[in-house]
Amino acid sequence: MTQSSHTSPTLHTSSRGLFGHMVRTLLWVFMVGCIYIGIVTYFVLRQSQHDHTQTSDAAIVLGAAVWGGNPSPVLKARLDHALALYQQKTVATIIVTGGTGNGDNMSEAAAGASYLEERGVPATAILLETNGRSTYQSLKAAATLAQASNIQSVLLVSDPFHMLRSLKMAGDLGFTAYPSPTTTSPISRRPLEEWLYMIREAVAYTSYLFTNQ
Repeated sequence: MTQSSHTSPTLHTSSRGLFGHMVRTLLWVFMVGCIYIGIVTYFVLRQSQHDHTQTSDAAIVLGAAVWGGNPSPVLKARLDHALALYQQKTVATIIVTGGTGNGDNMSEAAAGASYLEERGVPATAILLETNGRSTYQSLKAAATLAQASNIQSVLLVSDPFHMLRSLKMAGDLGFTAYPSPTTTSPISRRPLEEWLYMIREAVAYTSYLFTNQ
């Protein structure tokens, strides 16, 4: 005669309690994460609204996509801003940054340098960082170029949403850096897209705090 097996009601209750505790913990972690990213996004927004352009040794143009060997509209807006800084004698040197993206045959820096030279900036006033595949890599390599050229103070030229993270990185790399965001980026004319970039920047900024990259 066989005995029927059964699961203890106490075990069922314990399993449900453990599962409920895990769900509550995950929800709590998710809520705290959302609140944190929301706070950092606010700081990204607040920094994006500040332009501290002032006379400096150089402008660092942070890279963006290249389309068919030419600067994309986003990169063009950054280059035009740096060009104006040079023409106004706010800076004497422009450092263009950015490596070669997938499928491209020209680096972001090379496309930027060509664009500036076509508009009257002498090659002697342009420094190229051609290997960076991220903001940190580009700024780290730019720091080496700057040190060799006795450049200490720089204006960071990029989209407004990019300023908080770029300034943090530049400061950590030893630059005296000031934000000089472009006001003509096509992203700035698309509010929803700009907000998505700000949220992404909040995540990227948080990642940098933990990885230093």
